[in-house]
Amino acid sequence: MRKIFAYISAFAAVASVVAACSKTTTEAVTEEPEYLCIAYAWEADGPLPEADQVTAINYLAGYPNATHDGVDIHNVPRLQKILELKQENPDLKVILSMGGAGAGLGWAEMTGNDSLRAAFVEDCKNKVAEFGLDGVDFDWEFPQNDEEVDNYIKLFRDAREALDSTKVVSAAVGFWGNGFDMKRAIEHLDYLNLMSYDMGWQAPYHHTSLRRSPLSGVCTLEESLDTCISQGIEPKDIVVGLAFYGRGDGKNFKDWTDYRDIKPGEGMEERWDSIACVPYIVDSLGTLVVGYENPRSLKIKCDYIKERGFKGGMYWRTELDADNRELTRTVAHELLGR
Repeated sequence: MRKIFAYISAFAAVASVVAACSKTTTEAVTEEPEYLCIAYAWEADGPLPEADQVTAINYLAGYPNATHDGVDIHNVPRLQKILELKQENPDLKVILSMGGAGAGLGWAEMTGNDSLRAAFVEDCKNKVAEFGLDGVDFDWEFPQNDEEVDNYIKLFRDAREALDSTKVVSAAVGFWGNGFDMKRAIEHLDYLNLMSYDMGWQAPYHHTSLRRSPLSGVCTLEESLDTCISQGIEPKDIVVGLAFYGRGDGKNFKDWTDYRDIKPGEGMEERWDSIACVPYIVDSLGTLVVGYENPRSLKIKCDYIKERGFKGGMYWRTELDADNRELTRTVAHELLGR
């Protein structure tokens, strides 16, 4: 492990490697488009972004109900609080995100039955009208076989047909593009929210590498995006995921550590990976004990989004930022100029 860190230190001193954090593989987009800046908010209470710092808030609090024929929304008062932000920014979109990781949530049962799926979609339509929502986002993690994938895409199709064309229908997809056939899915979706984090699982690896370094995990952002594009998805259909949390070693830092709680402890040191373009903290032995994002790395990722022509960025999730909202403000400044 010490040899790995020595390798990093040596490369960090080389100007060409430092420059890699700002270098891209494609030419810059000549015209500056309007980018999406989407914050995911959780059903538990917590801070929200200012109304002008995002283009949309995806409220992940929707699930198939117990009978698999309708939508169960958790913590409706929080949804109403989010909707109040539209008074400050009428252009803000509030989207109901529905999903969850793990089995037993009813997604397979609902999508696999035509009548249940139709009833669920009708209730999605009703919830959009009842609360004045701007669309729906699906985040089932993940279908387990080809039949479930086919049924999931039927849900996208049915939701798109049921909702007004001005309403958003989107879906989250894993960093390898797993979960469904993206090429077929995008025919019914406005865009894909790429979950380009957890790409190294836990320390001692980064989970949000931009490019591959010796400390990168199973995937990097660049590899993830290239995989999606190789499957026929255009950059303009992808919203790139950004993490407001770190992945720790389970000892010095929790497996999941909110950004607000990431600070070097006694004998620890914060370092910068000039290849992966992300920060990390090491213990007294030089071992990576937590990998994460900070304003510097998010600025680089936002530049990457713009230079490669992606649709924008989304982050998981708004409540995990520091009290001064430095991550939220960085992404808003870089993508929206605010």
